[in-house]
Amino acid sequence: MTARTMIRVLAPEVAARIAAGEVVERPVSVVRELLDNAIDAGASRITLEIEEGGLSLIRVTDDGRGIQPEELELAFERHATSKIADLDDLGHVHTLGFRGEALPSIAAASDLEIVSRVGAEPVGVTATLVEGRVVRRAARPAPRGTAITVRDLFLRVPARRKFLGAPGSEGRQVVVLASHYALAYPGIAFHVVSGGRRALTTSGDGDIRHAFAAIYGAETAAAMLDVDFSDGGICVTGICGPSSVHRGNRAAISLFVNGRWVQSRPLTFALVDAYQAQLPIARFPVAAVNIAIPDEDVDVNVHPAKAEVRFRDERAVGRAVRRAIALALEASRPVAWSEAASPAGILARPLHAVPGPPLGGPQPLQAALGLGRVSPTGSAGQAVPTQRDLLPMLRVVGQLNATYVVCEGPDGMYLLDQHAAHERVVYDRLLARPESEPAGVQPLLEPIVLELEPVLAATLDEHRASLGRLGLGTEPFGERAAVIRSVPAGLGARDIVEEVTALLRKLEGERRVTDPFGRAAATVACHSSVRAGMLLSMEEMRRLVEDLEHTTAPRTCPHGRPTLVHLGTDAIERQFGRR
Repeated sequence: MTARTMIRVLAPEVAARIAAGEVVERPVSVVRELLDNAIDAGASRITLEIEEGGLSLIRVTDDGRGIQPEELELAFERHATSKIADLDDLGHVHTLGFRGEALPSIAAASDLEIVSRVGAEPVGVTATLVEGRVVRRAARPAPRGTAITVRDLFLRVPARRKFLGAPGSEGRQVVVLASHYALAYPGIAFHVVSGGRRALTTSGDGDIRHAFAAIYGAETAAAMLDVDFSDGGICVTGICGPSSVHRGNRAAISLFVNGRWVQSRPLTFALVDAYQAQLPIARFPVAAVNIAIPDEDVDVNVHPAKAEVRFRDERAVGRAVRRAIALALEASRPVAWSEAASPAGILARPLHAVPGPPLGGPQPLQAALGLGRVSPTGSAGQAVPTQRDLLPMLRVVGQLNATYVVCEGPDGMYLLDQHAAHERVVYDRLLARPESEPAGVQPLLEPIVLELEPVLAATLDEHRASLGRLGLGTEPFGERAAVIRSVPAGLGARDIVEEVTALLRKLEGERRVTDPFGRAAATVACHSSVRAGMLLSMEEMRRLVEDLEHTTAPRTCPHGRPTLVHLGTDAIERQFGRR
């Protein structure tokens, strides 16, 4: 016999702790709520202190408007807020924190003390809360603003505490959050102390570059590009790095929507996509970008921790972000690639030591390398981006292992990957060709029937038009077959079926370039380029270097692999004992 299920109303203290878990997940959740309130209060200076990653202490002090003495206890009642008054206000939220359960949830999960004074009052008011209830209240001298101290977070909720990370990990999340806020509000002076040590200090002078320099260093901040673009009521502003400034993850991408830091995969994808084929593989840009959008076009109340937002037209916002970053890259002045000036962990340094034993590889084959000048105009007559890293003056010395072009530069030796370099040259040439002017085509004397597996057949159907523009002429022939009538002039395959099949396999797995035509062009460029193991004449190598200099992104191939590595003169001299 089944036991009867009893329905009951939970005790207030139990309900409060459950509700607290929806808003307060870990120390960084508390910090976010308190920073939101400080910013909404008009603070110009905010000090954040934490101990043991925020588990034992979190204190946020601001110089904002403060809380009226008669409203101090009311601030800790559920559903109490000064941010909204009625249902219509939900569609026009102009503040960061408006969830009425934030302060009571924090108080339910910790011991809390608040000190606040409004400018018109001679003294401030302090209150101490235990388990969400005010147990002490008194007048107290205090500067204008509010200071909230949270102690022993989750001490009485051990089930919650055991799922937290180590204090160092929790503290790092808090500092990262504060860094994002400092970039979103450069007009506020932030001072962050973790474990008694200063973790972050910004001037609050309103210059985003100064705030950025406090986080990433002055040299990186100086290299950043201005972002300023508006379209259809969407305004995208901030700074982004040139293609020479990158990181191994997306952590250095800060996105804000109407001043609110958000974690949005679509917006992050749009921003990264603007750098397509300009960054090495598995590297990501550095940026701090704010998207200003009308209140009615964004819903900020879709996540308990306010970390996500929902847009009425997400694609339009993504397009605006992508276009804003692309324009910033195009409008910037060319920058020289200088290894000596590279800040650690920011600029790419592909080679750090002397090459080891002779490289093994395929046996050399003599091959002709067809190179042509890259047009200065882009697809459909558009100008190619002017932002690019210039190559130093290089003098070709010879060829290593029939794969690498050895060059002397003003600051050491450079090894050029002949396949990656030629791939970049061919790719840019394909993109620069107007749509009305077809690529070089090699017609076949007799059409070839190509049998394909289902995935490759679908890939060919998807990209048939783009491949046709690039010289691969095909027609459907049954369900899973195609007739090949022409191939790109540079393909040069002995076995057409094998080469086209390999091309389709690579195209099917291509994810680096997102534009359909660009994806097809990158794949064709790879298969049309000189291969490793091909012997090149001195003239061909010089022409390759010269053509690479005129490409839009000479340091990487379309798939993000480096085209060259550098061994500095200092490193060489150290190996020979001259330093």
